[in-house]
Amino acid sequence: MHFSCYHHRICTRVSLAWALLFLSALMLSTAPSSTAAAARLSSEPGMYRFADLGYGDRTARTMYGGLDYFFPVPAGEEPLEGARLELIYSHSPLLLPDRSTMTIIVNGLSVQSVRLTPDTRTRASLTVPLPPDLFGGEGFFVQVRFQMRLTRDECEETRNPALWATIHGDSLLVLPTRPVRTYRLEHLDRLFRPPPDDRPPLTLVIPPSPSPEELEAAGLIAFQLGRWAAAVRADPRLVVATTVTDTASIVVGSAPALAGMLPWGAVDWNGTAVTINGIAIPTDHGALALANDGTPRLLVTGATPAAVRLAARTLVTPERRALLDGAYVAITDAPISTATPAPWVNGAASFAQLNVPERVVNGPGEHRIDLAFTRPAGWRLRDGSTLTLDMEVTPAVRRETSWIAASVNGIDLGAQPLRFDTDRPQRYSFALPADLLTTTLDGRPIRTLDLTVRLFLDPPEEGCVVVDGNSLRATLLPTSAWRLPHDVISTLDLGRFPTPMLSIDSRLPLTVVLPQQPNTAEYAAALRLIAASGRWADTDSVPAPRLITADRLEERNGRHLVLIGSAERNPISAEAIARQPDRLAPPQAVVYRPDDNRQCRLLLTSSPWQRDAVLLLIDGATPDDLIIGIAAFERRETIERLRGPLALIRTDAPPQNSAGASDIAPPPISLTPQIETPLLERLPGWQIAGAVLLGAFLSALGILLTIQVRRRIRRKTP
Repeated sequence: MHFSCYHHRICTRVSLAWALLFLSALMLSTAPSSTAAAARLSSEPGMYRFADLGYGDRTARTMYGGLDYFFPVPAGEEPLEGARLELIYSHSPLLLPDRSTMTIIVNGLSVQSVRLTPDTRTRASLTVPLPPDLFGGEGFFVQVRFQMRLTRDECEETRNPALWATIHGDSLLVLPTRPVRTYRLEHLDRLFRPPPDDRPPLTLVIPPSPSPEELEAAGLIAFQLGRWAAAVRADPRLVVATTVTDTASIVVGSAPALAGMLPWGAVDWNGTAVTINGIAIPTDHGALALANDGTPRLLVTGATPAAVRLAARTLVTPERRALLDGAYVAITDAPISTATPAPWVNGAASFAQLNVPERVVNGPGEHRIDLAFTRPAGWRLRDGSTLTLDMEVTPAVRRETSWIAASVNGIDLGAQPLRFDTDRPQRYSFALPADLLTTTLDGRPIRTLDLTVRLFLDPPEEGCVVVDGNSLRATLLPTSAWRLPHDVISTLDLGRFPTPMLSIDSRLPLTVVLPQQPNTAEYAAALRLIAASGRWADTDSVPAPRLITADRLEERNGRHLVLIGSAERNPISAEAIARQPDRLAPPQAVVYRPDDNRQCRLLLTSSPWQRDAVLLLIDGATPDDLIIGIAAFERRETIERLRGPLALIRTDAPPQNSAGASDIAPPPISLTPQIETPLLERLPGWQIAGAVLLGAFLSALGILLTIQVRRRIRRKTP
């Protein structure tokens, strides 16, 4: 993804979590607080309340206060004329109307200004256009800047509490959109994010009988779809088909098998070779092409199945993805070497490694930077975990009253005064509560680190000098870092999926094994599971799992295994059960309903072929049962309910966990306070009495021994 220079330097652009909130809220009808607002919401498509997008009532303070918003445009769409904001605002009744103003800046351009008068002090409204020509490919960054004055004095106090203005959460965003007319491969991560719930899911099309190379290619693509879902913290929404329809999102297959569907954009098949714009490419080269017909559709192809796999590998390799450009490209097998270290390998990761560029805040007043991170779910953090923030601050900021504060997952880490040095950035260290960032009180693993950095930049007030707000600037540098000393949790817990099979700590590859002759539902189950593993993987550097059929699994040892299907369908499942009958035999059902016996068993256990490897068995009597179990890993609300190594999943009941589920990480000690009982109160009465008698006996014995020793000494003395 390419970012413009402007977007690299936006002051408090919200994190990818806000993009997820917007995408999930898009096209949903939410009930506003009033009947009139409800009528307005239903009268025009693409209208959303600020509060539903994560922005409640927000108040700017001080003379030069400001508020910042970011409204992303859904992937693959562009705004239309009529896009606008309908702001509802209030402000202090003490403001001077001829000296107090509000200005709205959209993507760096001022588009509206009004005075703050007595008529606007209580819930006034203002319509602000969002010109489509200001759309930069991701969304609209909106800055609301205030100039508030209480007096006409030249040296007015800038931090008077009466200087305030509020943008209310029932303000509206009106954002009509249409599909973009042209697509580019460098925007794949935006084009193939999970769609909103009211739209059809992404459809991955594979051949009816894929070759081993085509099947592996489909697994690579499913894994990358999961990674793109993770980027916006969305659950992957994927269906698998074996025929190409108008709703196909990504089609995988060799060109001879797809000849009836070509040309696809610039890609065609001449009977012997794949052609791009009429030029034949070598048969061992793959091809990627986007179709420009109103809906983003991707073709992954080549003259041979091996060429298809080569094209798919490009999508899961960050260095190769960076070379994608335009609507089509031919893929060679030229190796790309990189010396970039992977994040979290040594328990630490810089913001740069986690793809967070520098963030800049401008102007006086309080600013907020929201960033979302994913941490390995299989770690138990130790004391000494720290967050270090590297900041550059301009010397125009007042030193005595400017500060920086940080919070993680809603936990306040404290505040520090800003320090200034013209020669080098300043580093601010914050201690992290290790136990509170490992598990929740009910034992759920913590996978995310939601960081909020707050900065207060105070202008100097010496000699009534007017300070340009743009001269007050602070930059959060990408050299900032998380340092997380940890222990790897050895307990097998389905709630930490895909750990330990697929994580930064895993030294063994992961292989997903299908039955020998899979049906469409089993293909779908495996590919959706791989997409879910990409969704919950630690970082982009985690390798994708390999997808094969049981007859092609040559080595059982030296790898983690996921077995799709029961012993009747999958011979590897039958072999594993035969090697560990006590551990893998079907348990007694813990739920039962006479009208519906469909269920899927999930079992995470040690591999019978490798001591330090694990095996995940997904056992369902029918293909529909398999999908029930896979769905438990796809959605956050279901994966968070899984506990321990065994669970039975049903469509009409929450996951039923096994008795071994209690063997999971304990809740944080900080959240489980205990009453300290004095030692004497904890001892039973008979123990106290016994201790007194024992002490008396020992004292008497000591006295007797002392007397005897003295007598012997006297007898020996002449």
